[in-house]
Amino acid sequence: MKTVVKSLVIGLLVTLSAVAVFGQKGVEDGSKYGHGEDSVRCVINLSLYREYVKQGNFAPAIAPWQIVYNECPKATKYLYIDGVKMITEALDKETDAANKKLLVDSLMEVYDTRVKYFGQLGYVLGRKGIDYNKYSENTPENLKIAYDFLKKSLETERIQSGAQELFTFMQVSADLFKAKINEGTQVVSDYALASDLIDQNIKKQPSDANMIKAKEAVDQIFESSGAASCSDLVPYYTQKFKETPEDKEFLKKAASLLSATKCSDADVYFKILSKLYTIEPTLEVIYELGNLNRIKENYDEATKFYKQAIDLQQDKLVKSKYYIELGDLTRRAGNYPLARTYALNAIENDPNSGVAYMQIGLIYAAASKSISEDEFEQKTAYWAATDKFAKAMQVDPSLKDQANELINTYKPHFPDTENIFFYGLKEGGTYTIKGWINETTTVRSR
Repeated sequence: MKTVVKSLVIGLLVTLSAVAVFGQKGVEDGSKYGHGEDSVRCVINLSLYREYVKQGNFAPAIAPWQIVYNECPKATKYLYIDGVKMITEALDKETDAANKKLLVDSLMEVYDTRVKYFGQLGYVLGRKGIDYNKYSENTPENLKIAYDFLKKSLETERIQSGAQELFTFMQVSADLFKAKINEGTQVVSDYALASDLIDQNIKKQPSDANMIKAKEAVDQIFESSGAASCSDLVPYYTQKFKETPEDKEFLKKAASLLSATKCSDADVYFKILSKLYTIEPTLEVIYELGNLNRIKENYDEATKFYKQAIDLQQDKLVKSKYYIELGDLTRRAGNYPLARTYALNAIENDPNSGVAYMQIGLIYAAASKSISEDEFEQKTAYWAATDKFAKAMQVDPSLKDQANELINTYKPHFPDTENIFFYGLKEGGTYTIKGWINETTTVRSR
C-alpha cells in the first residue's frame, strides 16, 4: 500500500525486502491466507505483527503488518482495526501538515479496504467520518466530506448507530451551518434524525450511559447552533407534516421540539397537536390544546380540553394550576360565578394557592356591575375583591407586592364616607355583598 508506506516511513515504518517465494497470495486467489509458501509467509507475519501490537510496540509491527495487508487482506478483521490504531497514534504525534495529510489518506484507505473484504459499510463509514473529522485539516470542504460519511452511516445503521457517531454527526452539521455551507433547515433535519435514533436506543436500553450523554450533547449542540429558530423550524415541520401527517413518532418529536424552542404560536404546532389528539390523546397533548385554545380565545374548545385534562391529572398541585387557567378563561368569557367555582376548586386541590385567591379577587372586581343595579352595592364588590388579595399574600408571601398593588388599584373604587352613612352603615362594621358573591366583609371607605 503505497500511501501507508510513504506516510509511515516518517519514522515508523521499516520496509522488509521482498523474498522470492513459490505459491499464491491470498490477495490473488481470494483465500484467507493464500497457498504454499505465501500462506506460510502470511501466517508468520500476521503472528509477528499481532504480538508487537499486543505489546503496544507499533514501530516493529508496521513492516509485517504491511505484508499481511498487501498479500492476504482477508486474513483477519484485526488487520484493519490494528492498522487504524497504528496510524491514528502516528497522527496524534505528527505536527507536519503535509505528513498528516498523507497519514489521513492512508487511514481512509485502510477503512475502504476493510469494507472491500469484510463489509459492514455503515459501521465503517461512521468510524471513517469520526476520524476524518478529527484528523483532517479543518476546512469547510473537509467538514462536508466527514458529514457525508457520517450521514450515510446513520442512514444505513439506523438504530445500530453508536453514540459517538451520533454526537459527531450533529457537531459537524452545526459546524457546516456556522461555515454557511448548510442551511438551518438542514441542521433541523439532521437533529431530527440524530435525536430520533438516540431516543429509540434509550427506549430499547434505558441504562445506556453513553447514549444518555450523547442525547444531552446533541440537544446542547442543536440549541446553541443558531439553527434552533422558528424561522428554520417552522418551514421544515410544515413541509414534513404535509408529507407524513399520520406518523405518530414524528408528530410527537415535532411537537416537543417546537414547544422547547418557543415556536408554539406557529400554526403547524397547533395542527400537529390536533392530529396527535386524534391518534394518541395523552394528558400532555390535551392540556396543551386547552392552553393554546385559551390563548386564541377559543373559549368553548379550551374549556372542553381543560375539563378532560383535569379529569386525567392525578397530581393535585398540577390540577390546581389547570383549574386556575380554566377559571381565567371562564372569567374572560364573562361567566363570573363559574369562574369563581373553578378558582375554589383550585384552592381545594392546593390550599396554599395564593394565585387562586388573587383570581377570585379579580373576578369580584370584574363582576361588580353584575351583582346589583344599585351603584353603592356595586362598589361593595371591591371590598370582597381586596379581601381576596389580602388572603393571597397571607397564604403566599411571594405575592405581597402584586397583591398590594391590586389593593391600591381598587381601593379608590370603595364607597365614600357619605354614601356609607347614607346606607346606614359604619366603617369597621360587617356587610354581606349582594347577589351571587354573597360574602360577608368589612365596611371601608376609599
